[in-house]
Amino acid sequence: MASCLGAPAAAASAAMGLSRAPVRNRPSKYVVLSYKTLDAFAKRLAKTSDKFTWFETSWDKFADGTDHIVVGGFAPENFVMRSHVLFLADFHSNDATLSQLHVLIMLCESFVESLTIYLPYLPTATMERVIREGEVATANTVSRMLSGLPPCGGPARVMFYDLHTLQNRFYLHTGAVATLHTTIPLVKDVLKRRKARVDAIAFPDEGAQKRFGFQFGEYDLITCGKQRVGDARIVTIQDGDASGKRVLIVDDMVKTGGTLVECAKALKKAGAQEVSAYCAHAAFPGDSMKRFCPGGDRDVFAKFYVSNSNPTVVDRLLATPGSGDVFEVLDMLPLLVKDL
Repeated sequence: MASCLGAPAAAASAAMGLSRAPVRNRPSKYVVLSYKTLDAFAKRLAKTSDKFTWFETSWDKFADGTDHIVVGGFAPENFVMRSHVLFLADFHSNDATLSQLHVLIMLCESFVESLTIYLPYLPTATMERVIREGEVATANTVSRMLSGLPPCGGPARVMFYDLHTLQNRFYLHTGAVATLHTTIPLVKDVLKRRKARVDAIAFPDEGAQKRFGFQFGEYDLITCGKQRVGDARIVTIQDGDASGKRVLIVDDMVKTGGTLVECAKALKKAGAQEVSAYCAHAAFPGDSMKRFCPGGDRDVFAKFYVSNSNPTVVDRLLATPGSGDVFEVLDMLPLLVKDL
């Protein structure tokens, strides 16, 4: 599996809700703590600069299944008190989320100077509304848990990347405030440094085009969308010309990837020479990424780029036979260092 570790190109515009902290408020040093799936990421972060000091945390369980967590940096000397803490979070499951909430509450009660939570991928962000009474909008409930963090001088800063629904940022309040960032510089850097042959950027729907299109002004833009034909809804090109072009489809996340595949087929039917894809967050359920590998029934992409924002899925992806022939994982580390 290939990995792109180079520094990203210049940051995208601050429009569309993308945030940068004021220079005067940036701490000079951070104590770094991490959930166990991000320990390797944290170690690499600590090696980039003496600005970051990482302490390992023990994430164990008692015999009854409840958490037994020992946070690093407290003993034999307390490096956490009065420090700026950066917590690398991964909310990939309910159990993992609750374990980390225990730690985040404890940190807020440990006299820290500030708390920054790096949470690039929020799995519950797609469940932000209900269509029938009784359903639970877990995007709201998880945000309320974060918002309920005890005060530690000011609200905790939660760093989201390419949040699925931008208005989800307003679910946070009081104890936590969101700053929104984008992973688009990662893929733009790949296209620039490698002189990748891409003539046009396509979007699977109008929403993605409105969200990401302004960041690709140097390319031809193509917008796809679903159109009802008889009893079926099929993906068609609604704006732009794919004929003879090498196209990159851009979206915020991929699960089963059905819409992306139909978009690729529509582009090829319209004469696209080659189609690749970039999705900020890989959220493949089970081993569904196999379908995109050579010989799979969704093997339609020349390259499929994703970031390592969702480490549990990326680990499975890296271990999938044949994945290196199509998938490439882009590293979030340079973005985190810049966006802090």
